[in-house]
Amino acid sequence: MRLHFTLLISFLSVAISFSQPVSEYKYFVDLTKGTIDDIDVKLIPPAINEIEATFMFPSIIPGTYAVYDFGRFIKNFKVIGKEGKEITYTQPDVNSYLITDPSQIDYITYTVEDTWDTKIKKDFVFEPGGTNIERNQNYVLNNHGFFGYFKDKLNLNFRLEIIKPEGFYASTGLTNIKTEGTKDVINVFDYHDLVDSPIMYCRPDTTVINVGGTKVLVSVFSPNKKVSSEFIARNIDSVLNAQKEYLGGTLPVEKYAFLIYLTDSLTGSGATGALEHSYSSFYVLMESDPQQLAQTMKDVAAHEFFHIVTPLNIHSEEIGFFDFNNPKMSEHLWLYEGLTEYAAHHVQVKYGLIDIDNFLNIMQGKMEESQKYFNDTLPFTYMSKNVLDPLYHEQYQNVYAKGALIGMCLDILLRYNSNGKYGTQELMRDLAKKYGKNTSFKDSDLFNDIEKLTSPEVRKFLNAYVAGNQKLPYEEIFDKVGLKYTYKEQKKVLTIGGVGFGVNPQNERIIVYDISEMNEFGKDLGYKDGDEVISFDNKTLNIENVQNVFQEFMGSSKEGDKLVVVVMRKNKKGKEKKVKLKAKQRSVITTFYNNIDINKSATSKQIVARNAWLGLNGN
Repeated sequence: MRLHFTLLISFLSVAISFSQPVSEYKYFVDLTKGTIDDIDVKLIPPAINEIEATFMFPSIIPGTYAVYDFGRFIKNFKVIGKEGKEITYTQPDVNSYLITDPSQIDYITYTVEDTWDTKIKKDFVFEPGGTNIERNQNYVLNNHGFFGYFKDKLNLNFRLEIIKPEGFYASTGLTNIKTEGTKDVINVFDYHDLVDSPIMYCRPDTTVINVGGTKVLVSVFSPNKKVSSEFIARNIDSVLNAQKEYLGGTLPVEKYAFLIYLTDSLTGSGATGALEHSYSSFYVLMESDPQQLAQTMKDVAAHEFFHIVTPLNIHSEEIGFFDFNNPKMSEHLWLYEGLTEYAAHHVQVKYGLIDIDNFLNIMQGKMEESQKYFNDTLPFTYMSKNVLDPLYHEQYQNVYAKGALIGMCLDILLRYNSNGKYGTQELMRDLAKKYGKNTSFKDSDLFNDIEKLTSPEVRKFLNAYVAGNQKLPYEEIFDKVGLKYTYKEQKKVLTIGGVGFGVNPQNERIIVYDISEMNEFGKDLGYKDGDEVISFDNKTLNIENVQNVFQEFMGSSKEGDKLVVVVMRKNKKGKEKKVKLKAKQRSVITTFYNNIDINKSATSKQIVARNAWLGLNGN
């Protein structure tokens, strides 16, 4: 009798388990199938008891501040009922599918088109936030481009079953992955976590380093094997450890992943860069000389890595409860992006990874960029709140210029008022303690909270220069750390011509790309837009030595010295020809902006604040 009773219980348990509704999304993707730029996706949806339901793809994702409408890249959408027949639906907009009687759905299928190689050029998706499908080479799963969700049902588990090519590896910040041969089974808590966790599939080139107890994965796809993960890991290790110290000696994550895709051709967007996530960051950069890439990676990686503080641990309700299809923007991009950008450079000077002159040059460059290309009196909170409006979206990039400068000025103000003991470094720690990952602040409360942690003077600064339309008071701020600031100054100096140089990504030659501010010496030489420099001062010029060659010439040239520059120039028919440019060096009157010099009469309080700010004398 007992045996039979036990069996009865078992059968009842099985019957009950079969009758329970599915409470998770089950996705199936086979990367080994599909066309060159398309992948088929299958979904067994969670149980839905409503009369109708809307299946959606995001129009926007956190960290991008642009509407991309990922539903544009979905085709062949089909809803199959439990009897094997297709269920009809309507499509209210490009991202939405309205399905009647969703309780009868057996599964959904659709095809995802690669955004990197799409023919849809309008509102092109910046590559770090897009999708890449290169059969048997590389797959970039920014998950918002592959997987949708039912409206109001974002907080369910998502289970991904992914068939991958033999020998491929899933690089990601996710930890809940089980591998069975060529199948990966990945579970994430909800849709927010899914979007927050990109995955790059390719043959592995990975290195893991330990930073203060945090496992940091560096994964690199380099099509021509120019750059390895071991090289990148070795070069960013110092800045990551400096960031650990900057954050108080520990990091708020157990695992972090740098996913790096290097390209040997121009991107579809025409840009390169990265997109941050809570436990990872995804990079699309040029596959250039490793030494040149090293500092770029330090700067970009430092910025993205600092996002483990904000917005992961410091964020407003607009981010904590992000609406993927009808988003409301936060007022505080100066905090999320601006202060993060500042910290990425400040950490390097404070812990000796770059020198003070280098750091100040970076800040001077940001001053000039902000003043020259953006509305320097547009209130930052207003721009941030309205960043999706076309009238203000073009001002967004100023978060990396003026936003960082707001961080610098705030840091100096805090250091001066605390005799060097408290700055933005400590402020961010305190805000992270107050809020944390699971607590979102109200936009209108942030300045009040900062004032409570600091002083009414700081609140006045935020009101005037972040929420207000006043220009940042550089002269007043730099004076607090014993530095003299001059907005405009003219000097007679030697130059290399006053032209802008860049790199032609097709052949990696140094190219003249901007002659709009060419000076008299440059005119004597006869630079032309598009000239590719073969040699400079009798030295062959290339991507590896260009900076050193220019610096050596500027350090040794004198008035009257002859300079010879050999360029490759195209004629009207597009045929290349070597042209030799010659001129005698002569000094020209040059206008310098945003000059910063040492105040030799600085007070002891100013010097204490300066030393603490720049990490001098052990501070």
